[in-house]
Amino acid sequence: MALVVLAALCLLLMWTWTLPAIMAGSNGEAVFDLRDDGYDYDAAKAYVAQIKETARRLYLREQRILDTGFAVGLAGGLALAICMGLRRNFGRWALAGAVFPALAFYVDMLENAAVGRMLKTPLLGPEEVELANTYTVLKFQLYEASVLLLLLCVIGQVVGWSLGKFRGSQ
Repeated sequence: MALVVLAALCLLLMWTWTLPAIMAGSNGEAVFDLRDDGYDYDAAKAYVAQIKETARRLYLREQRILDTGFAVGLAGGLALAICMGLRRNFGRWALAGAVFPALAFYVDMLENAAVGRMLKTPLLGPEEVELANTYTVLKFQLYEASVLLLLLCVIGQVVGWSLGKFRGSQ
């Protein structure tokens, strides 16, 4: 429960405080971390050139702290829920289900570091942007795979419960 509360609190603070302020300081452009379809070199270069210094500092400090807290809560909550959902049928092997959220968290932290470097680098190179973009897109794919696995666990639980009720009524 603490992981869900952490994720929810960080998300609330991001959506009501840091993200609106950063977007206001970057002509309404979405932060790199939220571009699930990625971004190219020209878009990243334009963003880094136009972002105001106050928004850049907010992005590099408070937003990064909140984003890390959110990732800890989200990945930890997903891993725990998946393990609990798989434990009944797979025993210790249920821990393997935590691989997707654990990888998502790892890639999320790599993305945060790469985006931080982009925001601090005056001469942005295409390689730096491509690396950060790859982390961003991969992060979303891994979180989506984690949510899909959790959904399959929930469906499995509902089907098992329904079959138990059906068999019990005969």
